[in-house]
Order: sequence, then C-alpha cells, then structure tokens
Amino acid sequence: MNLKSFFNNKMRRVFLNILLLCFLIKNISAVTISNIILVIVIFTLYSVLLWLPNTVSSKTRIFMGLSVLILIACFWGGFGQERASIVLMFYLIGYAALRLPDKLSLIFAAIVIATNVIILLKFEHSTMDDIFAFFIVYAGMFAIFRSARIRREANELRAHHFKELQEIHSQLESAHKELQQAHKELEESTVQSLRYAVLEERTRIAKDIHDSIGHGLTTIIVQLQAFPYIMRADSSKIDNTLQTILEITRGCLTEVRTVVHQMAIDDEGIGLIALQSLIKQVREHSGLDIKFTMTDEITEGKLETFELLYRILKEALTNVIRHAEASDVEVTIFNNGTSVIMSIVDNGIFTEQTKFIPGFGLAGIKERCQKVGGSCLIQSRDPHGLALIVKVPSNYAST
Repeated sequence: MNLKSFFNNKMRRVFLNILLLCFLIKNISAVTISNIILVIVIFTLYSVLLWLPNTVSSKTRIFMGLSVLILIACFWGGFGQERASIVLMFYLIGYAALRLPDKLSLIFAAIVIATNVIILLKFEHSTMDDIFAFFIVYAGMFAIFRSARIRREANELRAHHFKELQEIHSQLESAHKELQQAHKELEESTVQSLRYAVLEERTRIAKDIHDSIGHGLTTIIVQLQAFPYIMRADSSKIDNTLQTILEITRGCLTEVRTVVHQMAIDDEGIGLIALQSLIKQVREHSGLDIKFTMTDEITEGKLETFELLYRILKEALTNVIRHAEASDVEVTIFNNGTSVIMSIVDNGIFTEQTKFIPGFGLAGIKERCQKVGGSCLIQSRDPHGLALIVKVPSNYAST
C-alpha cells in the first residue's frame, strides 16, 4: 500500500468515526449516565472494529462484532434506544459487507438482521409489513456496501496487476539491454577472432621467413666470407661459388615475393575461412543443406568486408532456421566492381501471398547495410521461399 492509499484509508476511518458519534448523540432518546456509559462503550468497540489491522484473524473480527451486536440488543431492548440502535445496526451491516470474508459476511449480516427482527417482534411488537420493510432496507444496504467492496477490490487488483506489468516491463527492458550488450560483445569477439586468426597467420609467415629466407641469407653470408680465401686458394672455383650465391639469392628473392603475396591476400583468406567455418557449423547443427559459392575474387574491403558479411550471414541463417522451415539454402558472394553482393536464398514456406513481417534480425541486417551505404532487399521465390540480397560498397571501410 502506497502513502496516498494509506492516507485515504485513514481519513475515511476518521470520517466514519465522527459520523457515528454524531448519529449516536443526535438519536439517543434520553441523556442519562447509564445511556452515556453504554454509548461510550459501544462507540469504543465500533472504533476498535473500524481500526483493526488487516492482519487480525476473521475469528477475532467475528467475536468482536458479535460482542457489539449483543450490546446493541441490550441498548435497544433494555434501554429503549430504538433510533440509536437502528443506526448502529446499519453500521454493523456495513462492517460485515466491507471487512469480513465473503461467506462470513453473509452469515454475520444474516445474524444482525435476525437479531433486529427478534427485537422488533418481542419489544416493539411490529407488524410483518414493518419487519419486511426493515429486511429490505438492511438487505439493500448490504448489497450496496458489498458492491462497493467488490469495486474497490477490483480496482486494487487492477492496480496490483498494472504494477506487476510495469515491473515485468522494466525487467524485460533490462534484459533486452543486457542481450544487446551481450550481442555487441559477441560481435566484438567475432571480430577479435578474425584478427587473431590474421595474427596467427602472420606469425606463421614470420616463422617461414626465419626458417627459409633467414637460412638462405646465412648461407650467402658464409659464402661471401669464404670468397677471398677461395680466390687465393683456387681461382677455378670462383665461378662455381658465384653461381651458388646467385642461386641462393634468387631463391630468397622468390621466397620474399611469395611471402609478400601471401600477406597481401591474407585478410581475404582469413575472412573466407571464417565464412566457410560458419556455414559448416550451421550445416552440422541445423541439418540445412547449404551451398556456398564465391564467383569472383573480392579484392577490396578485405577483412572489414568479411566481418560485415559474416555478421549478416549469421543473422540470416538464424532467421531461416527459426522461421522459414527450409531444407536448402544457397549462399552466393560476388563482386561487381563497385559493390560486394551476397545473396541467401532458401526454399522455405513463404510465398507471395504470405504476409511477411520482418523481425529484429532482418531490421538489424538492413541497419548494418544502410550504415555503410549499402542496401538490403527481400524477395519471394517461385513457388516458395525467400531471397535475401545485400549489397555493400567495396570501399566502405575507407569512407
């Protein structure tokens, strides 16, 4: 219960206390010491009933309610305070309807009405019409108070559900942010994996340089250091020695050119390996028959291009697995000179008549393409399936 609700409940109880006191003072027929004492006792018990916390058991409430009812019966039958007692009966009816559980409220209200009927018959000698009129009034009051309680509890339940929904929404929003952060970290780890692969490959190349070219240069140095001694010892061996040095030098030069060429295509090779590895993993875990074709060599963009294609392909294959119910997928990558184009075509359940609503995955793919100045197109296939075609500028990494 919030502060506003607590304050409103407190003010209502204070108002009911004051209203009851005013009714008792106004409707008491004779101001005597005994009447005043009994009014004070009854008012005190009513106030205790009104201010009982919700944690008090139903048995305690019923016991106190019956005690007040007995005092009212004595106040009415023994002291002749009919009008004040009727007011108190109305308050007891309201108490039963508003504060007691469902079945107990009906039982207690029935006891109050039965007590009222007995007093009317025994002390007031009322007619059946009068008794029926009292019964209708009491029953109507109970129905009014009961409906008010039902509306109040319904409003409290709606407010509670609304608060729970807000909390759930807040938790979902927090979880969504955590997932976004995890997705971002996963993407960063993918990029790092590609770069680590490049570093590993370059380390291997450096080792090759050390093992092959370094050995050749060492041999040349040894031959050149021995050259003066060969000239003095046997001039006939000079040509053979020079020829050996030239051959070793040419071999080193060839090795250097091979390494440089390998380093030039290194990023592309790593990116291609990453795409092939992704397709292999998806094929093994999903059962999809995925055909991968790269029709032209991608000469620009290199690692940055493959990083973007890797992310798009991963998201696209995930969507195919989740939604398309496909068995075959064709992945094609080619370079038209200015752009790198990748198409992912499946034989899923979607047709031209199917109402297709792009989700977060496809929205993310479009956002990636637009961010680098590219485009993303989704087309239906005949007779069924979808084709996702993305176009990325070859030189977007340098813009």
